[in-house]
Order: sequence, then C-alpha cells, then structure tokens
Amino acid sequence: MNMIKIEKVKKNIDLEILVTSLAIFICMFLYAFFPIRENDNFQQIILSLSFLFLVPFLYIKIVFKDKMKNFGFQIVSWREGFLIMPICLLITALFVYVIFRYTGFQDNYFLGKFEFVKSYWYLFFYEFIIANLFIFLCELFFRGFVMFYFEKRFGIYSILIQFLFFILFLNILGRLNMDNIFYVFTTLVAGLIAYRSKSLVYSYFFSIIVLVAIDIIYLKLVK
Repeated sequence: MNMIKIEKVKKNIDLEILVTSLAIFICMFLYAFFPIRENDNFQQIILSLSFLFLVPFLYIKIVFKDKMKNFGFQIVSWREGFLIMPICLLITALFVYVIFRYTGFQDNYFLGKFEFVKSYWYLFFYEFIIANLFIFLCELFFRGFVMFYFEKRFGIYSILIQFLFFILFLNILGRLNMDNIFYVFTTLVAGLIAYRSKSLVYSYFFSIIVLVAIDIIYLKLVK
C-alpha cells in the first residue's frame, strides 16, 4: 500500500515538473514571438514584464500556492552572498580578460554600432534603463522562477538547468552569439550566487556590476 502511495507521489511530481517546464517554455516563446510594433519600447517593456515577471508571479501564487521568499525574494544568507561575490568577480575578471585578449569580441560587439558609445552619459542611460531592466527580469525569471523551482527537486543541478533554459531562450530570440557571451557566462555564475545565498539580491548586483563594467571597458578600448 505504501509503495502505491510512493509511486503516486512520484508521478504527481513528474507531472508537475513537466507542466512547469512547459509553462517556462511558453513564457519564453511568447516573449520572443508575441506580435508588437517594431521599435516600440513601451510595448517591449510591457511584454517583458508580462512574460518574465507577471506570469511567473501568478504561477507561483496560484499553481504552487507558495511564498515569493521561497523563490529568492528575500535576504537570508547575507554573509554567504558577500563572501562568494568577490570570488565570482575574480573568476569573471579572468574570463573577461581571455575574451578581450584572445577573441575579436571588441571589434564586433553590438554597442559599436550605436552613437551613444561616444558618450559615457548615453552609455549609463542605456545600462541603467535598458540593460538593467533586462538583467532584473532575467534574475526574476531564470534565477527566481526557474532555478528556485528546480532547486527543491534537483539541488545544485538547478544552476545548470536554469543556465540551459537561458541558452534556449537566447536561441529562440536568435541572440545566441558572441554579443551575449557575457550574459551567458554571468547567468551561470549568478546562478551559483543565488543558490548559495538563497536570494536574488546578490546575483542581481553581481550581474549588473559585471555587465556595466564590461561595457565601460569596451568603451575605454574603442575611444
């Protein structure tokens, strides 16, 4: 009798994982292909907030009937967060050096196509309005919704799972290229930070620090 109950529980868990994985994929797919006017920034923001925040938020509340703090919306292990960030920044600095030193990244980086790279003020506007929103929503979706859901079932392997979902996301968007190499790397490291600290706060600050620093380095090199 107990074996039957165990098997039933396992089937329910497997079904939940399948349905949730499908919900994650649908959010990414709709984000990529939902019809909006070209170059309409307002619609793009609404689209981003809808599928990368609102839908996951409702899914957590209605389907999981869970608290947001269990998905990283909290500050718990602050010592862990502050201790692991310097180590991750050093690892990332080494990766950044290798990319800038041994690849043609700086010659082909997409920022070079825009006039605002000639001014630090325009760059900061881009970083803290456009890039910051994307980074913030990626933290909420991939580290918050995706990783912390799978963390309850697969432990540390949830870092790799959210990383693979992010790779799929970039591929759906047609942006899986060298322009986004640092987003890809940061997603993996930010996942580790969020996993260890049980909070999105530290992974968010890590991501924004790294990506702003990279664009400033790029600007220094090309000016």
